[in-house]
Amino acid sequence: MRFLKIIVIGLVLCIGYPSNVQGQKTLDSLLAILDHEVVPDSIVVRTSLEICKVLVNTDNEFLIPEYAQKGIQADPLNKDIYRKSELLGFLGNYYWRQGKLGEAGEQFNQMRLLGETEHNDQITSTSLNGLGTVYYLMNEYEVAEKYYREGLSLSGTDTLLKIRFYSNIANTYVMLNKMDSVLLYYNRSIDYHLSHQNYRYLSIVYSNIALAYEKLHNGLETRKNIDLALEAAVESKDSYQIGAIYQMMGYMSTDLHPSIAENCYKQALLLARQSKSTDQEIQSLDRLAELSKKNGNYKTAFNYLSELKGLRDTLILKEKASRISQMEADHKTQVQKLEDMKNNQEARLKEVKDQTRDRVLTIILGLGFITLLILILTGIQTYRLRMKITQSKERFWSMIAHDVRNPFGGILGLSGILNEEAQQSGDPLRRKQMASLHKSLNQVYDLLENLLQWSQSETGKIAYHPGIQLLSPFVQDVIELNREFARQKGIRLENQIQSGLSARFDSNMLQTVIRN
Repeated sequence: MRFLKIIVIGLVLCIGYPSNVQGQKTLDSLLAILDHEVVPDSIVVRTSLEICKVLVNTDNEFLIPEYAQKGIQADPLNKDIYRKSELLGFLGNYYWRQGKLGEAGEQFNQMRLLGETEHNDQITSTSLNGLGTVYYLMNEYEVAEKYYREGLSLSGTDTLLKIRFYSNIANTYVMLNKMDSVLLYYNRSIDYHLSHQNYRYLSIVYSNIALAYEKLHNGLETRKNIDLALEAAVESKDSYQIGAIYQMMGYMSTDLHPSIAENCYKQALLLARQSKSTDQEIQSLDRLAELSKKNGNYKTAFNYLSELKGLRDTLILKEKASRISQMEADHKTQVQKLEDMKNNQEARLKEVKDQTRDRVLTIILGLGFITLLILILTGIQTYRLRMKITQSKERFWSMIAHDVRNPFGGILGLSGILNEEAQQSGDPLRRKQMASLHKSLNQVYDLLENLLQWSQSETGKIAYHPGIQLLSPFVQDVIELNREFARQKGIRLENQIQSGLSARFDSNMLQTVIRN
């Protein structure tokens, strides 16, 4: 009886996602999307769902759990609840078709939790339909009816979902021998599918009605509804559903009309091969082998069994090949991850080097400021001592000239080397920082020279070396040297000296005058 239930009513009992067999080319293009190094989670969810749709009713259907789980895990915060619920539905439907009813129930329960958490009646109602399916297949029909009725109360304006509940409740009544209300629920489904020309689902409903009449031992109504089911299936042009009807006809004819049953299974086998439906092909071959054995046609039975074994062996080989291909893809992903880790380590090492360089630059800049502070404090102290003793002041400034200017000149030279190296690098931020540091140190050094010249003028020992030079370029150099200081004080410097004009002057003295 379980065989017949899965053939006839399986498509109605399931969540209702249609098979979408699009071919290996489409599957490969979808898998290629997930092979990229960085794929946004939303794309992973959407692509995983499309892959599951392609895998349904194919030889690669066993891959559904892998990609469904991948899509579910990519949305831990439930940002796309509808696609996530569909992925859970694909998992649930896959497991019950494999006879793993416990795993199927777990997936539908997760869907139910998602719907209740997000206060989404449509998802909750759909999950209850799936849970009813699981309990129906476990022969716990009263529990199944409870879930169907609860889901029906939450279905709202989703008419198609309501119709599925009507059919499922009617199926449950058949198994509970509540035959008085069966046709009422089935007729509601028939009216809806006829008005919307849903011939595939209409065929399934007629099939279920035929089962109900068979249970009542009403052969006339049973045959009538089987004919209607076959007519609707043909109208839908769905080879899979047509094959399911022929399998049901074969099942019902096995005891009284074995020859008719054999013809039905042969027709179902032909349709299964046309639609590339492996599960129907296996079921048809199995039934034909059993019928041939009962009729004493052992050679024919052996041929069917050999063909059945070959088909199953082919499926096993295909599954192994698919898994090997998947293992290769996983290996490629792992290699890419290792490469990414290596690149990240190199980037981290570069970051550490940059941080070390920045610390060195900070130390140099700090020394420059400390030196400047020392110069300022020294100048103040010198000014106070000047009134006391000139000789001590001269010795002091001699010390400054030797012990401070010379080391500072070394610092300035080092900053010049670092600046030249920075200008040859490809890092614009580093070039800018080093140029600014070198310029600041030059300004500090010039300030030091200025203080020394001032001290010399105060002691009357400043040297005077005049000469004839172009005035405008000289003034422009001084302006450029002090432009940053002026900018910080909001002063605009402009050289208005006529080009080509020369004068006789001492460079150091005139530079001091202009700078001051």
